[in-house]
Amino acid sequence: MTDTVDWNHEIDTIRHLRATRTKVGPGSSPAVLVIDFQRAFTEHEKIGPGTAVALAHTQDVLEAARAAGIPVIYAVMVLDSLDDRMLAQRVRSSLTERCERGNPWTTISDAVPPAPTDHIVEKTVASAFYRTRLHDLLQELGVDELIVTGTSTSGCVRATVVDAAYRNYRLSIVEECCDDFRTVSGEVSLWDMQDRFGDVVDKRWVLDRLSASTPAQREDGAA
Repeated sequence: MTDTVDWNHEIDTIRHLRATRTKVGPGSSPAVLVIDFQRAFTEHEKIGPGTAVALAHTQDVLEAARAAGIPVIYAVMVLDSLDDRMLAQRVRSSLTERCERGNPWTTISDAVPPAPTDHIVEKTVASAFYRTRLHDLLQELGVDELIVTGTSTSGCVRATVVDAAYRNYRLSIVEECCDDFRTVSGEVSLWDMQDRFGDVVDKRWVLDRLSASTPAQREDGAA
């Protein structure tokens, strides 16, 4: 049956559905979350040209967020032991094998370097919320919306978005700033997140929002 499927048509269909789906809308106090844009997941053997593009788009968003006084948080996979990985990753070959503490592959990509004022949250599985300090940090910062960037769209990005939605955060997943070397999986996951958990938005919309925000507005709780 798969031989008769027009996958280009299927992708066009879910892109249309994604664009026309009712949106939840932004919050009043956002933070930018950068998921797994570290060397292990941005310089591996299967990446395509889209990775560099997503990183460049993300850097634009990060610069705008910092200028507006909006928090930037990096979620990175760092393992004290490879046995800390979930069972499936221990059984199968996985890029997480490069994520032991001290391994240079765990460092954040030079294309999206953290600033001194940014926050870094370590994680051991796909979701940035599972047994991490992320939720507590967001509560301390008064954040009600996550502007989401990172890799992979179908893996760590989606897992984090699902857990954020369960905690009633508003979600703005920036399409141009998400990367997945599995092209179809990435497209389907964007639709799944738009359909069930948050809003998939474009970078221009995010930049326009951030440029309209100032540090003073941020302190007053205005977007």
